[in-house]
Amino acid sequence: MNKNIIEELLEQTRVSKRETEKLSQIDEAAITLFAERGFANTSTKAIATKANVSEGTIFKHYKTKEHLLLSILLKFINVMLPVMKKEIFSKLNAQSFPTFESLMRFFILNRLTFVRKNHDVFKVFVKELIYNDALRADLLKAHSGDITRFFYEQFDHYKESGQIKPIENAILMRRFLKVVLMDFIWVFALSEAYQNLNEEEWISQLIDSYLEGIRA
Repeated sequence: MNKNIIEELLEQTRVSKRETEKLSQIDEAAITLFAERGFANTSTKAIATKANVSEGTIFKHYKTKEHLLLSILLKFINVMLPVMKKEIFSKLNAQSFPTFESLMRFFILNRLTFVRKNHDVFKVFVKELIYNDALRADLLKAHSGDITRFFYEQFDHYKESGQIKPIENAILMRRFLKVVLMDFIWVFALSEAYQNLNEEEWISQLIDSYLEGIRA
């Protein structure tokens, strides 16, 4: 995926046949401004000005700025996540990883590059995901299955090769989410730690933290 998320969503907005021209303009303006300024610092007035519509038009279709953001995030889930999954899985399947550590390093570095490229959108998405039960449920329902199956297959492979202990896959997956995903969220969405991040050192520490106690 050469384009960043903003560019991809803008393209999807433009080609969508389900939206009127005004709604597309509003979505384009909102996505751009949320990424540039952040959600809290973007007013509906600014969105209306950039979209060349009245502020009343935004409220007619979305009621609140939060509803507008939710619309964009749902579009992200429904349109962009399948594309992202296809991209990362194709890269993973095109390579062989002799060790579980090499697989983790590749996966974390790949997602690190993605998050760096789409940092502002990632922050907005994560913060909304934390507090929005419906959005979180939609995400888990639609996309957690493929990801879980992939990791379960990898866990089984490396357990059979004797690299990790014969621990239940569900426990290994929960540990992965707790150690890796939560650290991503803290570093890139809930703090400013990413600004002075030594990437190689951080990735190594993350892998060591995850593998502690599960290495065979």
